[in-house]
Amino acid sequence: MIDLFENSDYYYIVMEYMAGNDMFDFLQRKNFALPESHVKELLIQLILAVRYLHSFGIVHRDLKLENIMMSSKENDAIPKLVDFGLSKIIGPNEKASEPFGTVGYVAPEVLQRQPYSFSCDVWSIGCIVYALIAGSLPFDSNEERETKRMTIQEELCFVEDVWKSTSK
Repeated sequence: MIDLFENSDYYYIVMEYMAGNDMFDFLQRKNFALPESHVKELLIQLILAVRYLHSFGIVHRDLKLENIMMSSKENDAIPKLVDFGLSKIIGPNEKASEPFGTVGYVAPEVLQRQPYSFSCDVWSIGCIVYALIAGSLPFDSNEERETKRMTIQEELCFVEDVWKSTSK
């Protein structure tokens, strides 16, 4: 955030211009195929950002490709987290139970309305890793209900050809 203005009706947030659009667009421009080394660099930055949030008790609760903005369209673009509208501050031993997030990235315990904590962001990062390497989400269907079922009941599969050439 660069600045904040307000009047009696609105808040205006001035933010850094992110010329690379969101990470989904970035991945799409790369034909959903990034070298593993590039994925690693992006994830290090993402994990450090999430660790920083968690150190202040903030759980994002809606980590997804569309909520990660890229500083430019270049390969060395810096990813930055956005959209904290569903985030929540929780204590070290506190749990949340509200069913927030975007289906396809949401942890099973959130979908099952069980208490959850910071681990829901870790699940979402795993979905992002999968998408960056495979070009698709690990549990995905055209039907939201089916995606939820898959997330809760199915085991994660690595059947796409890309996993054959990906390091452990």
